Amino acid sequence: MQVQGNNTGKGSTFGRGLMTFISQRLPYGYKEINDIQERNPKYEIFQRSGARRAEALANNSVAIGDGSGPVPAGVFDSFNNLSRVLYANVNEDKSGRLRDYRVIAAYSDVADALDEICDEFVNKDDNGNIVNLEIRLQNLSNDHQKKINEEFQKIVEYFDFENKGWSYIRQFLVEGEVFFESIIHKDYVDRGILGFVNIPPELCDPVYNNIQNLMVKGFIYKKPIFDPKEPTKVERYDLIPMDENQIVYVNSGIYDDSKTFVLPILENARRPYRQLSLIEDAIVIYRLVRAPERLVFNVDVGNMPPPKAEAYLRKLIQNYWSSKTFDIDQNDVVQKFSPQSMLDAFWFAKRQGSEGTTVTPLPGGQNLGELSDLMYFIKKLYRSLKVPTSRLDPQDAFRDGNEILREELKFARFIIRMQQRFSYGIKKAFITHLKMTKLWDEMELKEPNISVEFNPPTNFYDLRENQKLELKVNNFNTLTQNDSVSKTFSQKKYLGWSDTQVLANREYLRKDAEFRWELQQIEANGPNWKEVLQAGVASPEEGGGDFGGGGGGVPPAFGGGPAAVGETPPEGPPAEGEAPEGEATPPEAPAPAA
Repeated sequence: MQVQGNNTGKGSTFGRGLMTFISQRLPYGYKEINDIQERNPKYEIFQRSGARRAEALANNSVAIGDGSGPVPAGVFDSFNNLSRVLYANVNEDKSGRLRDYRVIAAYSDVADALDEICDEFVNKDDNGNIVNLEIRLQNLSNDHQKKINEEFQKIVEYFDFENKGWSYIRQFLVEGEVFFESIIHKDYVDRGILGFVNIPPELCDPVYNNIQNLMVKGFIYKKPIFDPKEPTKVERYDLIPMDENQIVYVNSGIYDDSKTFVLPILENARRPYRQLSLIEDAIVIYRLVRAPERLVFNVDVGNMPPPKAEAYLRKLIQNYWSSKTFDIDQNDVVQKFSPQSMLDAFWFAKRQGSEGTTVTPLPGGQNLGELSDLMYFIKKLYRSLKVPTSRLDPQDAFRDGNEILREELKFARFIIRMQQRFSYGIKKAFITHLKMTKLWDEMELKEPNISVEFNPPTNFYDLRENQKLELKVNNFNTLTQNDSVSKTFSQKKYLGWSDTQVLANREYLRKDAEFRWELQQIEANGPNWKEVLQAGVASPEEGGGDFGGGGGGVPPAFGGGPAAVGETPPEGPPAEGEAPEGEATPPEAPAPAA
């Protein structure tokens, strides 16, 4: 294997010593993965591309690097424990652990809660976009911005979030990890990434260079090789090293107490799921046992001695337990044992002096319809997954309130946090794509210049924004009722308007006033109000008022010019007899007839 890097031995850590780095810490033979180019011919391409900022920071860190080599001190213990390198193999049966999570996710109440989360994750904006790109570089030309947006749309289309986003987020919630392999053509690297392939999490493990800051240095893909004689049997696994930029990796960010493996968000619901399943079984068993109505027989046995009384009761019980039925073998009606009868009655002997034999019904369970205990655990399950408990009953009418709104806002922030983790993976893949297509260096881009964001959940998130606006408007209206407070100042201070927005609002007020004046003329003089004013036939008694025509006056021009946003208004009030800018002087009222 060719060693890559600079003369100091500190550059290109993962590419320079990947096999040596892993072979000393894995329970696999070195000859299994001795030739990285043979196993992964595209490794070198990805090793030269993608984002390396985290690695550069780690190499110059005092806290996590000792300055002597690529592996910071204190990362691995003296026993070379595999769990310090491959996080998931702390438990040898990773597939079994994932199967356990999938069984929990198939439970009806858990599945409903997961569906609520998945449905809120993917949202389209007015332009039909699910993921949006923000370029934070002011000196970038419009052509370059257009080109970057076109390349970004390619990457988003490769993921196909509109059709597959629901399954991606469900896998993320249940399994805690999502792996995508970036597909390129080694003969046409300048075309960048051509697509993504979803990899099962049980076949891929991240390799950490530093377990303290959980910096992923690469991945090991365990490619299954099936037995040619038995296609369903895996003969062995080929270990294929992959560069960190070759895999788009998204995890939950939740680890166990020793930070040796990733836990899915579903782990929070493990205990409520167990409790809920147990309480449901207990309720079902209780209902089966206590639901039937029983009979109590108090049999008068007089002065019989106890042995004879017991025999007498036994005879009555046998007769009660039997029922008449037709027997084909005997061709006659016979008494046969009825097992159902033995569960329906209790028999007690009564001595002389009692009121005689009585039969009374014993009522069944009185609280079988009360499911408050069950609902407690269902709500606990929903809260463990951050889903509002108000969504439990789909037939329940919507109730707005502070508590419900707060619960929904917490749920919206939870969705946004998950979207941010997906956004980071998409951003890294997009940077790799731009570097392969040479656009990264051509436009002199940096990582902070690019931001990728999903559309936030809409329902209660928008409702909260409307309520915030309502509070601002109420404060504005309250303050502007005081003549000592300027409306313009209140617009800037309490509504948050800029100077440009304030001036634009003034211009629109002028246009609204002009439009109201024109409506008044239409109502007073009809649709031909301009001709009426021109002819001077309207009178104050006819509704023209001070705006009536007279002596061939010219009607005012409607519109007043375009409402130029940011246009400086005229200084000072208009002179007496002079109309404001953009408005014509209304004609004088006609003289009364002689």
